Amino acid sequence: MAQQNDELIQAQAELRDFKRTVLALRQELENAQAEADARLRKSVTDAKAEATQLEATVVTLREELEEARAERERAVQQAIASNHNDIQQLKATVAALREALELARIDKNNGIEKAASTANAEIAQLHGTIRTLREQIEALSAKAAA
Repeated sequence: MAQQNDELIQAQAELRDFKRTVLALRQELENAQAEADARLRKSVTDAKAEATQLEATVVTLREELEEARAERERAVQQAIASNHNDIQQLKATVAALREALELARIDKNNGIEKAASTANAEIAQLHGTIRTLREQIEALSAKAAA
């Protein structure tokens, strides 16, 4: 019986060791699971923070893009307005130059007509003078022949 008693004591000691091992392993498993849960919560929190930061970056970039588009549109409109003003000024200049050219042509034609009229009057006067001189020469020739 002593041997059975020793075996029983040894079996009970072994059972206690197994229970302690099971408890230690259970505790270690719970600790590992708690650490995994903590890491998971931290990962989720980090991912949410990063997503929030990325969303803020997207919003900022979208606003900057819209602002750049608006600025480009303002610049295009300003260039169109400036070019329109330049075109209007050029049209006004062309119209003024055409008018000046037309007036210069009219003045030239009037000058030519006046010069032609003056020349014709002078020619007519010279023809009259020539006639008068011929008549005087003929009269002197007739007196001299008589």
